[in-house]
Amino acid sequence: MNYQQFTDQGNSLLKVNKFSEAKLLFEQALELKPDFAEALTNLAIAEHRLGNLNHAVRLYKDAVAAEPSSALESENIILSVIYYFSQNNIQEALEILTMLIEQSPEDALLYNMLGGCLASIGQTEMAAANYQKALDLKPDYAIPRHMLNSITGHTSKEPPKEYVKNLFDDYAHRFNDSLVNTLQYNLPFIIKGLILELNKNKLEFNNVIDLGCGTGLAGKNLRDISTNLTGVDVSKNMISEAEKLDIYDKLLVGDIVEELSLMEDKFDLLIALDVLIYVGDVKSIFQAVRKRCKIDSLFVFSVEIQDSNGYSLLKSSRYAHSDKYIKDQAAELFKLVDSKDVRLRKEGNNWINGKVFVFQPI
Repeated sequence: MNYQQFTDQGNSLLKVNKFSEAKLLFEQALELKPDFAEALTNLAIAEHRLGNLNHAVRLYKDAVAAEPSSALESENIILSVIYYFSQNNIQEALEILTMLIEQSPEDALLYNMLGGCLASIGQTEMAAANYQKALDLKPDYAIPRHMLNSITGHTSKEPPKEYVKNLFDDYAHRFNDSLVNTLQYNLPFIIKGLILELNKNKLEFNNVIDLGCGTGLAGKNLRDISTNLTGVDVSKNMISEAEKLDIYDKLLVGDIVEELSLMEDKFDLLIALDVLIYVGDVKSIFQAVRKRCKIDSLFVFSVEIQDSNGYSLLKSSRYAHSDKYIKDQAAELFKLVDSKDVRLRKEGNNWINGKVFVFQPI
């Protein structure tokens, strides 16, 4: 059968509420045509009905990316919320969500989405109330838990992996434009100069790994000082964008700690730009990196810096770390080579202060 035939059969099963059987057929259709919006949409519906909330959201977003006009069809009304949100038309998204919640008042996904819309326009108290409602309905729903933590100032050790993956899968297609043009983020473009300035003895590194490589913004400059360049990112869509640059020798989709643990290679240079802003407790990353270091390797990373000790989950849902905390966590594994204060990105009219650290293993 072709992808349309698989989809048609899946649609028939969806109409009689055979969601598991329909899911398998939509997945077969997508193996043949990964960007088929109809199959993506109806697989999302099946996953939603099966209670797989996070995967459903991801599929809805993929469907909109594949065919934006499909979001405006009446039978895909929840897709409209994603579409309007992506277009920054929050009022339209709120109106649709309010209507959907009237129809399905026990759907945790809808309250999570409503919380996200309200948070995006600064209505934090109402956002928190809706995240809490999502958790009341589904206590193990990790994404609203993380968002509620950030709003209320409760610092967790790390965000749920599905939160980070979903965030960057959704962000991939507009990542470069948003960071470079809107937020004036330039650290990836100056990283080569920083490395060479802080380590004047070495102009090229044999084996380099770009941890949290994203769309490859830093990879372009790392390529110039790398014999072999590997990229790792938890987001499949980010890796797909990085592949288009054709500058990495190897690209891996996966969690950084898990991927490093599976490797046997040792690296001369390990880079992690804007990775630790999505991690609170950095110990596991430091330990995983140390295992992949040679004796003279360099570990270069950036953090969003704070004056108070330790680390904090901010209202932006990112983490900030103190200088002392970073040095304390690295103390048994690395020695400090150098550090440099940097301006990471703009938030509104203000610059976010950060720091680049360069460590060597001990």
